[in-house]
Amino acid sequence: LAEETLRRLEAAGPPPAGSLQTPVQYNNLLQLAYLYAGFANRVLGENMCDAVIDGSGQLPNSTFFTRAESLFTKAIAVTGGTASTKATQVSAAYAGRAAVRVFLGKWNDAVADAGQVAIGFVFNMSYFNLGDDAQRNRIAYAVANTPYRAHTQWSTWYYDYRVATSDPRVPITITTLQGDAAIECCGRVAFYPEAKHSTSASPIRLASGREMRLIEAEAKLRNSDLTGAMTSLNLVRANAGAATVTATNLTEGWRLLKRERGIELWLEARRLGDLRRWKADNAPGALDPLEQVGTGSHLSKQDLCFPIARSERETNPN
Repeated sequence: LAEETLRRLEAAGPPPAGSLQTPVQYNNLLQLAYLYAGFANRVLGENMCDAVIDGSGQLPNSTFFTRAESLFTKAIAVTGGTASTKATQVSAAYAGRAAVRVFLGKWNDAVADAGQVAIGFVFNMSYFNLGDDAQRNRIAYAVANTPYRAHTQWSTWYYDYRVATSDPRVPITITTLQGDAAIECCGRVAFYPEAKHSTSASPIRLASGREMRLIEAEAKLRNSDLTGAMTSLNLVRANAGAATVTATNLTEGWRLLKRERGIELWLEARRLGDLRRWKADNAPGALDPLEQVGTGSHLSKQDLCFPIARSERETNPN
């Protein structure tokens, strides 16, 4: 949708004088379309194993990140528009580009982009309670109890962390109910719904300044700067109202960084990409046992990306 919007806006060009829409409005919308297209490609890059673009053959996963980087760069370059809108959308573009440059291995560029974004910045995707799955927050709808109890934090490390720390970023409701469907390992289990997304109209965050500080922290760990990394990580925790943490060595710093990204980006469709890139890089620092295949979790196997859909394979001649 975003890329089709761009094709139409770019083909039409700015409206002439006397039109119902002004050039300022046009530039605001053009920049927003670049943003949404960039974030759409980032979500695909972080979650899909391979890329298919408009009926192409099977392309490397990095295709999505390269496309996203270009789209965010174009969003930053848009001139005109309302000053306040442009300031917000440019910050969002820097944040999005920083995130995809992490996956492209462009750490110096990612840190430079992250530095353009204040720690308190947030950019959300809006959702709407209109009785339509395409527009509602599907996570909130799945835990609303009416009609579904289809998502639980039971037996997750997020639940254990929340009980141990009361970190406000991981709100979970404890109930005496069970979920409304059985799972393979254990049948019907306790219903502990997330409370981060409270209604079907709750927005979902796409980018934030706190994520940028975690990018800076990870870059410092990669350069063996444990002190600097923990300073950046604790800026995030302080801003979020969570207690500061300490690490005595780089391996412990990596463990806390991996955990912190999980906490900060919880329920934002970001975890698979992180797990996949850390595995590819053989990054130090253990994950929580409940997030790994083994006796500590219910995972008998673990897929870290989604394959090309059967529907695509059956209809795409390439």
